[in-house]
Amino acid sequence: MGFSNIGKGAIISYLAIFLNISISFLYTPWMLRQIGVSDYGLYSLILSFISYFIMDFGLSSAIARFIARYRAEGNEQKIANMLGITTKLYLGIDFVIFLILTVCYFFITEIFKGLTFEEIEKLKVLYIIAGLFSVLSFAFKPMDGAMTAFEYFVPSKLLDMTHKVGVVVLVVIALLLEGSVFSLVFINGAVAFLTSLAKFFYWRRKSGVRINYSYYDKRGIKELFSYSGWTFIQGLGQRMRLSLVPSVLGIFSDSEEIAIFALGMTLEAMTWTLSSALNGLYMPTVSRMSNNDDHHAIHDLLVRVGRIQLFIVTLILWGFYCFGKPFILLWVGEKFVDVYFVVIFLTITNILSNTLQIATEMVFVKNLLKYTTSVSLAWSFAGIIGACLVANRFGAVGCACCSGLGIIMNQFYVQRVYRKRLNLNMCAFFTECHLSILPVLSFIGIITFFIVNYIDISSWFSLIISAGIFALIYGLISYFFLFNQYEKNLFKGILRIK
Repeated sequence: MGFSNIGKGAIISYLAIFLNISISFLYTPWMLRQIGVSDYGLYSLILSFISYFIMDFGLSSAIARFIARYRAEGNEQKIANMLGITTKLYLGIDFVIFLILTVCYFFITEIFKGLTFEEIEKLKVLYIIAGLFSVLSFAFKPMDGAMTAFEYFVPSKLLDMTHKVGVVVLVVIALLLEGSVFSLVFINGAVAFLTSLAKFFYWRRKSGVRINYSYYDKRGIKELFSYSGWTFIQGLGQRMRLSLVPSVLGIFSDSEEIAIFALGMTLEAMTWTLSSALNGLYMPTVSRMSNNDDHHAIHDLLVRVGRIQLFIVTLILWGFYCFGKPFILLWVGEKFVDVYFVVIFLTITNILSNTLQIATEMVFVKNLLKYTTSVSLAWSFAGIIGACLVANRFGAVGCACCSGLGIIMNQFYVQRVYRKRLNLNMCAFFTECHLSILPVLSFIGIITFFIVNYIDISSWFSLIISAGIFALIYGLISYFFLFNQYEKNLFKGILRIK
């Protein structure tokens, strides 16, 4: 696929992200006032708790990898067979998840001892609603991998955008009609299910592939699980880093701390989404380069994408670190000022992890996940243990600190894997990417941080003007002093898109 098509997918991603974030900024504080801090905590808790069980066990990544390979071979029958196997696997796993969720329902009171009796009764109803829709949606998980493998980036991104915007619009309507937290969970589940259906029918019509549901191959299943097993462990580690924390707070703290951490996760997710919109778009390209064993091209792509990501993620993070506290005070009030520190602890590692997306995709392509997943799971587990120890005394901020430390330690180990297993020249990468950009950008951020401390930012107008000036200075210095010719041409090309 040419860069122009990848670029279209990236541009749609950013448009969708900016739209979703803009809407979320407006409706989140309003939603908090409508349903209250307690119900918002329950809303966040149930979504994160159900997500522990609704994992694709690494199969989506495995599907994308195998289908991409079969497409390169021009073997449509293997694609149909592969999807037949995975569909039946998902249905089997779905049934097991349903049984587990049913058993867990009867232990909700014993699990969340930090909640009041009234909150527990609400949580039980929310659990049933979220659980049923999650089980229904899970059966369509293979479509995520299939859409990626067929490089349907634009429709996939458009459907994701429709999903997110649709949830926000329907939630606003429901709350205006005096709906409750039950309406919110129902809308989230229903829209997610309908989006999964839409992806399935789009892929089926566009690809022309008819899934062979009768196909069975023991060797194929073994090969699939040999790859997806490690992906599942990696996904489990990623879930443990953050998604378990609301439950930890539900056990050792209260719904208010859950709400604080949930708002921090919301902002962290926004910064991650903004800085990782290119993620996954290059997997087919990396697969082709890897098959050709073109180390020079891979290094060049690693540096090119890494530099672009670094410009983006640094702008986002430095902007939040400088203006985040007045933003939170204006957005949700002084009661939630601790959200600022939660976001700092959760996002600091994005400067490193988001710039290494090509290396991450190479790990998937070369099936080397076993060298990164076990350590990732271990550090995630350590972070959760730390969160359990500090949750009662330090609440959401203490849990965020423990989670952040676990992520930092894991990142140090991952660099070693990239160097030894992928034969990537990490010293050259950091020299060409981080060392050539980060000192100047960090200086801009530090100067701005100190200046902001002497400015009275007490209104949205002053916040927007101050942040706008920072972004303008950041952009001008980056363009004239840090951008190379490729990046300047890319920027000009984006401005010319009609």
